[in-house]
Amino acid sequence: MATTVRPPARHVAGRRARRRWLLAVVAAGVALLVLASLAVLRWEHGAAPQVFAPSFAGPDQLVTNEYAHRHPDRPGVHRSDDWEVTSGSLYRRGGVGWTGVPDAATPDAESATGTGSSVFRMTTRRHDFENVRVSLRLRTLGLTDRGREAPAGTDGVHLFLRWQDETELYVVSLNRRDDRMVIKKKLSGGEVNGGTYVTLGQVDYRVPLGAWQSFEVTIATTPSGSVGIDVRQGDRLLLAATDGGANGRPITGAGAVGVRGDNCEFELGQLRVGPVE
Repeated sequence: MATTVRPPARHVAGRRARRRWLLAVVAAGVALLVLASLAVLRWEHGAAPQVFAPSFAGPDQLVTNEYAHRHPDRPGVHRSDDWEVTSGSLYRRGGVGWTGVPDAATPDAESATGTGSSVFRMTTRRHDFENVRVSLRLRTLGLTDRGREAPAGTDGVHLFLRWQDETELYVVSLNRRDDRMVIKKKLSGGEVNGGTYVTLGQVDYRVPLGAWQSFEVTIATTPSGSVGIDVRQGDRLLLAATDGGANGRPITGAGAVGVRGDNCEFELGQLRVGPVE
């Protein structure tokens, strides 16, 4: 009869330990892959991005302007990592953002020829904002009648939400010349810079010129697919609107946040974009 030779017990125990270690490594790898996949799914389905809270701290100076947007590769341009200014000039002054005195000029690299900020357009470089709460402080310093465009009741300061491009976005008019607060949607196709505006809600709101105001604006897609937007000051609800698609499809994709000014000089501070709680 053949004799079976068994390995020492310590060798068996060592192989078993290595096997358990390999199984643990494989399990950990699988777990990481699952977590990564879930993270991607949450991102693709509207999970809140990281908080965006740009700072205006530092010396008073030009931050960026439309010249940098048109000529990003030229030497000496002022480029911002946070903002893309497609019209006008953005300055830092006293720790807040400022349009400069609005005029009808076409700015050079330093905005030495003028600000061009009577038509002010600024969006975040990030385009991953979907269901978010935007808080900011705003001070409207004055309106002008000598800008690139003729004065109108809609002149003032407006907040962009889910900005896809200049033809598709939501607009919340916070301070207007006609003392109205308005929520609108703009969809592609039309005569207003390639799009058409639809008013979703409005209310009387007297602009306190020269005074700081705090706003909190929330946008979120509901389970039914409609989009809700509300504007608050502290615990006070100023305006709310729902886009259910009655006048064109709701804009449900993530986009940029932005600020628009028309014939208006203003300052902006403590802007923060965060998740809807």
